[in-house]
Amino acid sequence: MLSVKEAAAHLTSNGIAASDQEVMTWIKEGKIKAKMDKRRNTTYKIHIKDLIAFMIQTHTAHLSSQLEESLQENRRLTEQIELLKTRVHIEQSKVRTLKKCLNTQMELNGSSTMNYSELLRLDQDSNSHDLKKEFKKLLKALHPDRGGDERLFKVFHEHYENIK
Repeated sequence: MLSVKEAAAHLTSNGIAASDQEVMTWIKEGKIKAKMDKRRNTTYKIHIKDLIAFMIQTHTAHLSSQLEESLQENRRLTEQIELLKTRVHIEQSKVRTLKKCLNTQMELNGSSTMNYSELLRLDQDSNSHDLKKEFKKLLKALHPDRGGDERLFKVFHEHYENIK
């Protein structure tokens, strides 16, 4: 049998912050079973198994609340993932549309290859080194990490890969 002070020490050592007053409150609320000392009507004796049952119940309640919080966070993250998947699908659709537009424009111009020098406003006699240099500048400006348009970056990056 433990006194209220010993019970508080056991609870604290097992991760449940408890003072003597809190233990007395839990006894009065019926959360911890205790017997009143026969000689003194103000002190209680707590059986160790009752204290262990209270600790298990407290830890179980704490873990249950953590589990519920984790489940709510999981639901929220799942919703965000679904939203992001939808956004990615929309962006991929935009890129496909932009590619189709460029291909249609190339077909209308009557050439199977795009004149990159004309696109980048370089001289017709510029070499491939100058062309690559201008493409790199353009890709740097269009890069999404620098605030550029991701769709255009992807399209021009593909064209850059073609001229490498």
